[in-house]
Amino acid sequence: MVASTNHEMTNHWKSQTGFLLAAIGGAIGLGNIWRFPFEAGQNGGAAFVIIYFAFILIIGYPLLSAETMLGRYGKQGAVTLFGHVAKIEGKSSNWKYIGWFIASSAFITCSYYSVIAGTTGAYAYEAISGGLTAITPEKAVELYDSYQTSPIKLALWHGIFMIICAVILSQDLNNGVEKLTTIAMPIFFALLLSLIIMAAVIGDFAAGVNFLFAPDFSKVTVDVVISALGQAFFSISIALGIMLTFGAYLPQDISITKSTFIICLADTMVALLAGLCIFPIVFGFGMEPNVGTGLVFNTMTVAFGQLEYGNVVALAFFALLSIAGVTSLIAMMETLVSYLNKFRGMSRQKAAITVSGAIFVVGLLSAFSSNVLSSVTIMGMTFLTFFDWWVNQIGLPVGGLLMAIFVGWVIKKESVFAAYGVNEKGIDKIYFLIRYFCPIAVFVIFVSQFL
Repeated sequence: MVASTNHEMTNHWKSQTGFLLAAIGGAIGLGNIWRFPFEAGQNGGAAFVIIYFAFILIIGYPLLSAETMLGRYGKQGAVTLFGHVAKIEGKSSNWKYIGWFIASSAFITCSYYSVIAGTTGAYAYEAISGGLTAITPEKAVELYDSYQTSPIKLALWHGIFMIICAVILSQDLNNGVEKLTTIAMPIFFALLLSLIIMAAVIGDFAAGVNFLFAPDFSKVTVDVVISALGQAFFSISIALGIMLTFGAYLPQDISITKSTFIICLADTMVALLAGLCIFPIVFGFGMEPNVGTGLVFNTMTVAFGQLEYGNVVALAFFALLSIAGVTSLIAMMETLVSYLNKFRGMSRQKAAITVSGAIFVVGLLSAFSSNVLSSVTIMGMTFLTFFDWWVNQIGLPVGGLLMAIFVGWVIKKESVFAAYGVNEKGIDKIYFLIRYFCPIAVFVIFVSQFL
């Protein structure tokens, strides 16, 4: 059965470098720099890192390549792609609901992710204005609380990030997403490497390395394994529709397996480098690594405040986080913008404004969850905590599981191999992992959290 090609993507990446930088920018985000360190800190350090890396290699990489392959095969964004491909393969139209499920995960993620990203922007402003100079632990907590208890401050910075995303996404693929990431990612890596050198000079680098690379498996529990899987999925953005949409723009001559391996490698390296940036400072200044989300906003600001040029270092650090936040947001939002543009006849500008506006409104629930809506809970969690739990513990594993089943058992094997490309190597091994290992592994780990 042949499906209509009227809504297929016609734009393409200008180059493989442009695609890789955009994909790496989408994968590398606050999950690597904000979330990874406190997850590692709370879950046994190196033991967590090893489990996380194993999941990236044997589950994350095959699924990321499968997601990219699906995008190139269907040439549509996440919302409509599964229904489109199912129609081509002569399968049930009900498979389209996977796309809607994945798109909903992306939307929910953007809504609370933008609030956190906005806070990093606020702290960059605090660094510029001198608000972090000689800051004490008590003052750091007060500063953080001054934002968390202020609905106006959180909403304002959340809105600023949505405006930035709307402006970028109103441009076409090459002048918007591709151009931004081509400029932003080199700056990101330069800042990260500079901060690691700084951490090695002023912090306890040996203690940071030991924490990240000397495992204590006595701390490993089912919860740690679940957290590592969720972090692996969140970190490389599996089942958030990014690579489905980016893959739809991918020319046939670009290798999917090589590209996705580079993306996974770059993403994992950034997570480890972020740890080498943060933990030496934490240990060097006699602080605790397992303080949760406050690790970045409280602990690091105190360390920066004790340096002679601490405001400059703090500005670089929070600028790093802000860049990561923006590149990830626009990658997730491109899925929704492309849908409105292709299927609802909206211009790119109108689609970008619509998506950004909707995310801003829903994101207010997260912005207000630590202040005016703090008494409103779902399953005992505030809105932001619940959204984060839902995406990481439910949305991404279920989306990844359904995607693996779709690629491994619904699409014909020859169609999968053709979409990967005839010159790709190692497809048999990757296909085996997608068809058999990934669904079983994700299902077992997913179910175990409820037992």
